[in-house]
Amino acid sequence: METNRYEVILDTLPATATRLEVLFRQAGDGFLQVEYGRDQRANLLDSFRIQTIDARIREAAPEGFIETLPGIRTNMLHFDPEILDVRLLIDMIKKFESELADVDHIVMPSRLIHLPIAFEDSETKKCVAKYLKEVRPEAPNVIDGYNLEYIAMCNGMTAAEVKQTLLGTEWYNSGGGFWPGGGFFWPMDPRCALVVPKYNPPRTWTPEGTVGIGGPCVFTYTTATGGGYQLFGRTIPVFQFAQKHPLFKESPFLYVNGDRIQFHETSEAEILRIYEHVHDKTDYEYDIEPGEIVVKDYVEFVQSPAVLQETEEFQARQAKGAQTAPRL
Repeated sequence: METNRYEVILDTLPATATRLEVLFRQAGDGFLQVEYGRDQRANLLDSFRIQTIDARIREAAPEGFIETLPGIRTNMLHFDPEILDVRLLIDMIKKFESELADVDHIVMPSRLIHLPIAFEDSETKKCVAKYLKEVRPEAPNVIDGYNLEYIAMCNGMTAAEVKQTLLGTEWYNSGGGFWPGGGFFWPMDPRCALVVPKYNPPRTWTPEGTVGIGGPCVFTYTTATGGGYQLFGRTIPVFQFAQKHPLFKESPFLYVNGDRIQFHETSEAEILRIYEHVHDKTDYEYDIEPGEIVVKDYVEFVQSPAVLQETEEFQARQAKGAQTAPRL
């Protein structure tokens, strides 16, 4: 039988009772994408598995291996094809997958980073005003000069409830992306899984430290850049290119894969004071706790009857809210 010379799926692993089908996709001469399932979904159990396999890959580090970029249900592997044959790489990953029967016994390192946040600060409000003036004057996601009321409307909540929801869970980093030093953060508590559409079209400018949400994912903007997430506040620096502050000496990035962040509310004046003590005086002490995620405990929590019922009620409110929120 003649094969399609443009077929990008090089190999597969069949689904099991505890894992989706694994697809191995050619992603360029020196890139291989490992993907769980053929349909998009955001399930932290996929990420826990990806992070565990990723750690095995990086530990093995065969000659020609360069780096990985894990996501919520994918992992992109960068390698030198003149040194490392892609088939050998696939066979190695298959072996690691076969040795990981399920995720219930995974215990993965996960720091807890406490981040202060000022809701509806003046810098992000300037950013929204600039968008109205220069991009989309009648943007329906801007209510009273900001996005918080729109986030609330999409989820069938009040603005105050949105704030409490954002503060009420730890947010898990499935991996870096979008912009250097960024992390994609997902709620550990499914009762806090806010969902909103992104800006249409996106912004041309977003201040450093802005915190926003797009779909179900929270992002903290590392530098001034464009962007499309709905904005709700500003946090402290999570990236320092100059690497002057002791925390950034080894890397300009704060986050590593598997980190969790916990927001706590503070004033805008305190956020600005911390910026000075990170970028200028470099004497601010970040509040970071070592820790771990015990997947068995997480599964028991999200599958407990009370959490399942409250998640269902939360999603019903969201469905009603989504019907009334204006389309973007």
